[in-house]
Amino acid sequence: MAIIFSQDWDVFPGREDEYENFIMEYVPRSAKLGLQAIGGFCVEVGFGPRLVFLSSVGSLKSLCDVLSDKEYRNLLLDLKKYVINYQTKVLEPTGRVKKEAYELQKGIWKYNQYYDLIPGKKEAYADFIINEHLPVLEKFDYMEVTGGFNVIMGGFSEIVAEFKFKSPVDIGRLLDNEEYRKTTIKLRRNYVVNYRSRIMRTTGRFEEPRWYRL
Repeated sequence: MAIIFSQDWDVFPGREDEYENFIMEYVPRSAKLGLQAIGGFCVEVGFGPRLVFLSSVGSLKSLCDVLSDKEYRNLLLDLKKYVINYQTKVLEPTGRVKKEAYELQKGIWKYNQYYDLIPGKKEAYADFIINEHLPVLEKFDYMEVTGGFNVIMGGFSEIVAEFKFKSPVDIGRLLDNEEYRKTTIKLRRNYVVNYRSRIMRTTGRFEEPRWYRL
């Protein structure tokens, strides 16, 4: 099962051009060391940091091997010359939502939910997600439930739910849907705490310059 490594950051003010040049080097060098890029995102609505860089690796052990590699540690130190508010989290795909490989994402928008489970509600939560929440979401042909993840290291929440859209207009359609609102209210009232969400868009191909720009 693939592990997702998420790195979030903001560009250091005044170092945008230097960052732009460096990030074109950072992505292929990370891939060479074992972190396969699967998406670059800009947070449009919600909490920061504003930039999100996702990589995929085969296992938690493989990720630890990369992060402990001297060449990668030096590469990361170079990245931190150009960014601030650096944060990481390690995500493990869970449940029936996404069992195949997590592929490179381009030209999409994402609406993500972040939360912790209420203690003692794990089994009831799983039953609600499988039998009530997901069936509602699967009715909407303008979106895709692309991932359910356990946060196994870092971050600020236990669970991340990820929805994919072609347009921000479709995110608005979802948020305005009464059935979706009812099931989300039930989720928040009965099963989870510390709920947060944000809207992100892909920043384009990594080979293209200024992938971090609006």
